[in-house]
Amino acid sequence: MTAPVLDKTDYDVLNVVALKKMASAPTIVTDTGLAADDVTTVLTGLSEQGLVVVAGDAALPTNEAEPALAAAAAVYYADLRGDADLIELVDRFETVNAQFLTTMSSWQQIDVGGRKVANDHSDSEYDDKVITRLDKLIARLGPLLDALAGHDARFAGYPRRFAAAMELIDAGQHDLVSSPTKDSVHNVWFEFHEDLLRTLGRERTE
Repeated sequence: MTAPVLDKTDYDVLNVVALKKMASAPTIVTDTGLAADDVTTVLTGLSEQGLVVVAGDAALPTNEAEPALAAAAAVYYADLRGDADLIELVDRFETVNAQFLTTMSSWQQIDVGGRKVANDHSDSEYDDKVITRLDKLIARLGPLLDALAGHDARFAGYPRRFAAAMELIDAGQHDLVSSPTKDSVHNVWFEFHEDLLRTLGRERTE
């Protein structure tokens, strides 16, 4: 069965649900910039198409969501996939992404006598150095995010989300580095990478 080609608003909403695995309507509003009533209407339509399951205030993607997103992305981003300048930026991102993964590992573990142990975050100087590296890596995403936003304004949401997380981290909320349940730097980066791969029709390599 051929996957339905979603309209762009449906794509944007379903994309958020798929990236997060479960998303509330307010979260979708924040990430897409759509009006709350529009999000509610779209979720109802996606549910009727069998692409999401709505339970209370949360929407979850069904098995049909990914094929539908892939089919729509191939249509909406065909020109972008042929943009040589953008592809060059994407190729550079793979190096930055590898450095990000290493930096996140440094946040989660420290070397003690040649052995990796969990970071208890008692060494503030060490943690501050890792946070500084993360800040620099996020800054290196700037040209790619700007280029993507030039094709699709929804990508402009990622710099805002990174900035919000870093502001809270600088204020002492260090759980915003890697919390799995908040809009942490780790989660925003992971979602951006998944979004980028879907947009370009690529598979994850790491």
